[in-house]
Amino acid sequence: MASLSWQLAQRYRKSRNSNAFIRFIAASSTLGIGLGVAILILALSVMNGFEQALRTQLLAVIPHIELHAVDQPIQRWQDKLPLLAAQPGVEAGAPYIKTNTLLRSGAKVKAASLRGIELEQEQRVSELKRFVKAGSLQTLDAHHILLGQGVAAELGVVVGDEVQLMLPQLSRDGQLASHKHVSLTVSAIIGMGGQMDYQQSWVQLDALAGWLNYPQGTVQGLAFKVQDVFAAPRLARQLGSQLKDYVYIRDWVISQGHLYNDIQMVRSILYLVLVLVLAVACFNIVATLVMAVREKQSDIAILLTMGMPRRAVVKAFMWLGWLNGLVGTLVGAAIGLLLAWQIEALFRAVTALTGFQLLDPSIYFVDYVPSQIEPAQVLLTVGVALVLSLLATLYPAFQASKVQPAVVLGRS
Repeated sequence: MASLSWQLAQRYRKSRNSNAFIRFIAASSTLGIGLGVAILILALSVMNGFEQALRTQLLAVIPHIELHAVDQPIQRWQDKLPLLAAQPGVEAGAPYIKTNTLLRSGAKVKAASLRGIELEQEQRVSELKRFVKAGSLQTLDAHHILLGQGVAAELGVVVGDEVQLMLPQLSRDGQLASHKHVSLTVSAIIGMGGQMDYQQSWVQLDALAGWLNYPQGTVQGLAFKVQDVFAAPRLARQLGSQLKDYVYIRDWVISQGHLYNDIQMVRSILYLVLVLVLAVACFNIVATLVMAVREKQSDIAILLTMGMPRRAVVKAFMWLGWLNGLVGTLVGAAIGLLLAWQIEALFRAVTALTGFQLLDPSIYFVDYVPSQIEPAQVLLTVGVALVLSLLATLYPAFQASKVQPAVVLGRS
């Protein structure tokens, strides 16, 4: 059997005799809490989605760690790489040589970063194959080149077309001496999203070493993939200390960490702002209950005269206010989860309908709004909303219990 406090709260909540303004304030508090919860769940899910996209797309191609030679190339890398790749926490390693180049096709010229790779080993540290938009990686040899999708678009080339490379030739003192021209056939086009599509190209490692006059058996650097991306800075220092060559120690946090930090900062700001919005919405519960207490003073006085305990009055008005927060929270959570689940489809539909591209793929590494629902965050959001709603009921409920029957009924 329901308690007297619960029955009284339900009666007051369903009553149509109460002041219309009080009903309006109560409805606005429920709406405000629901809106705050829905937006908070949606915003956190989108931030989670961007973080997940950063890991699965950008960090799937960018090496987690690079040991880059300072002045002299790394010698005997075939002996050193297996030892470093066998370290705990490291999944795989691959050699590389990189330089800047000019790509030309007809009258079109494009500056790009050129990376020489050993394809079999590169695929252990990079998921290039997953991002192939046209062509095949298996044809990469001394006469072929892989182009980023943006680079290919700016040059106006497709798989099978020929492009010319202009490579710098340095003197012994590091000065630019001349240029070397090489003609290559496009074997594949890689589309990862973001600026990398407009900056990156790949060729065979041995071929680039020959064009740049690298000594036999030397490379410019070693790239590694690690099991835990957040352990990359620590592992980078460990690998750098074990390699006797003079190298720069780089990890993805240095090159792309600003994206992750931006996501975390926006997530924190959003959570703070939207929790404050929830707090403001909960203040409406305070206003609603204060007015309800004033309106129901005679009823409270009669109930107290009939022997109703004051703690029962407190509970009744706590139930009355908290039910508004409970309804708003549950409805808001349902709407937020639905929006977070369908935000990607909604974003694509709005983009197709309006023709306006909010996320330019030439700038951002995704051209859609990703979303990933984290149950723990949803529960935390719902919990915070319910706690704030409950706290908002305390002052009016205790004020209701302090009604003096003799004073109130004497005025009646």
